[in-house]
Amino acid sequence: MTDQTQASATDSPPTAPTEPKTTKSIVPAKYAGKYKTGGDDPLALFIKEQCTEANAFSFAKFFDLCRKNGIAEDKVAHYEGQVAEKRHGAEGRARMTLRNMLATFVRKNGKAVALDGSEVPLNLPKQALGGAAAKAAEAKAAEPAAA
Repeated sequence: MTDQTQASATDSPPTAPTEPKTTKSIVPAKYAGKYKTGGDDPLALFIKEQCTEANAFSFAKFFDLCRKNGIAEDKVAHYEGQVAEKRHGAEGRARMTLRNMLATFVRKNGKAVALDGSEVPLNLPKQALGGAAAKAAEAKAAEPAAA
């Protein structure tokens, strides 16, 4: 073995510098932990119970659940198509947007329809307004009543 061959055989391979892991999520880091498990309010727990199989979230079940609860077919199909196309961020957008639509139905009816067709009573309080929405509501409440 030559000196050069011997030296290269004993040297360890060069290591690439480690860079901090970057995320592709659009959710700010301060909220990521809060939503990582899908939330813990009654509706979030209901969705997890209905749509989790083999410890993984099933979008097929989620879309079916949305349909059973009266969300318009065109809305569900829109997000279903995006998830099927594997568009960037589609899964998160689908879960967030359709979940918010489900929340409207649950607040209005006091119940949700399970995948098996049974009705499950859910108490989901109306969310408190914050930020600009709260200020706008305060300003509107302070306006004098029109005659």
